[in-house]
Amino acid sequence: MSESATVFEGEELSGGSTPPSAPGEAKAIAGKSPMKLAMMRLRKDKPTMVSLTVVILVVVAAVLAPLLVKMGVLDPFSYNQNLLDANTIPEGGWSGASGAHPLGVEPGTGRDAMSRFWYGITFSLMIALTAAMLSVIIGAVVGIIAGFSGGWVDAILSRFTDLTLSFPSTLMLLALSSLGLKLVQQVTGLPNGPLAQGIYCTVVLAIFGWTSTARVVRGQVLSIKQREFVEAAVVLGASKPRIYFKEILPNLWAPLLVLVTLMMPAYISAEAALSYLQVSVKPPTPTLGNVLADSLKYAQVDPFYFFMPAILIATIVISFNLLGDGLRDALDPKGDR
Repeated sequence: MSESATVFEGEELSGGSTPPSAPGEAKAIAGKSPMKLAMMRLRKDKPTMVSLTVVILVVVAAVLAPLLVKMGVLDPFSYNQNLLDANTIPEGGWSGASGAHPLGVEPGTGRDAMSRFWYGITFSLMIALTAAMLSVIIGAVVGIIAGFSGGWVDAILSRFTDLTLSFPSTLMLLALSSLGLKLVQQVTGLPNGPLAQGIYCTVVLAIFGWTSTARVVRGQVLSIKQREFVEAAVVLGASKPRIYFKEILPNLWAPLLVLVTLMMPAYISAEAALSYLQVSVKPPTPTLGNVLADSLKYAQVDPFYFFMPAILIATIVISFNLLGDGLRDALDPKGDR
């Protein structure tokens, strides 16, 4: 090739005025992995980053709460009747807020409100996270088997999913609460306390909550099983469990992660509703749900105590929802928004 035909990097083919690059100044084009691209999109999404910050703070608070209770920094159980008036309402405004009790005290008992809110986050997140993980595990297994197998296996599992969806989960929780709690106690050997009540609530939420995951995963698997690496594994004689969990499952981590973040707020709200129905963890052990349910009795005489857990639950639920939406948009930018 003649010297006049040589095209330098940065020189326009049409003979534009861009000067050729000096030797050694050519810049290598750096490729970006899908994860890096997703992180770039995520960092540009300001609402999602704010929500992520709130979620991290909530998780850290939930982890630290039991340690702070053991150290005596938080005290969600001690009564302070001297801080209540003759009607067992906190003396002074803002639920009797003071330096020793920044968010006041609980009407009727005088227990420190901030300690109960903070400690309640731990139990509520533990129930919600465990139920979400169980739901995703059950739904992923059912969805992978149904989507890959097809035929009568897919038909049976899909109808079983529809059957589970038809059950009224709240009514089932209420109807089976006594029997289910006794069954949990027999299986685990635990007494009738907050741990057994939390396990029962978690298991029932997971049993009725896996169906949406199964449907999403089944739809993803119907596409993934047509790809070359899955067909190669089938031709090479790989076992079905290997195809399910070594070939297909690693390609589902993005939708499963999004599903977990979207299930968490749903289960936090569900735990609050179940506490109002006296099915979840019962006082004196605090959860966000039973603290809010207890505050309803004092909504008119002590509105500050009523609004604080409500605002806390709303903040956590909205943050998880926005985080889930942001992760979905970052990991699947071509999907419907």
